[in-house]
Amino acid sequence: MEIIRVADMLNEMMEREENGQFKPFEIEFVTCNLRNNTGGEIITLDRAVFVGGPSDRKTARNPNHGRNFTRNIRHQDSDRIITFHPLLARKFNGKQVAQ
Repeated sequence: MEIIRVADMLNEMMEREENGQFKPFEIEFVTCNLRNNTGGEIITLDRAVFVGGPSDRKTARNPNHGRNFTRNIRHQDSDRIITFHPLLARKFNGKQVAQ
C-alpha cells in the first residue's frame, strides 16, 4: 500500500476542480473527543469534500482549526459537517497516512 504524509494529504484535500469546487476524496479516520472522553470509532467517507473558505454568516464562530489542528469535511451528498484531527487519519485516497 502506498503511503502519504499528513502535509501532502492536507494539500490534496484543498485542491479544487476547474469549476472551483473542492475535489472529492476518500478518507478513513478515528474519532476522538477529549472533552467528552469518547472516540475510537473508525469513520470512512467515500466521497468527502473539504469545507472551508469565507462564511456567508455575519457572525462566524472561530473554530481555531490552526491551534487545534482540526479540519472540517463533509460527505459530498450531505450537509453534515464533520470535524476531524488530521493526525488521526488512517487512509486517504487508498493510501496509508503516515506522520
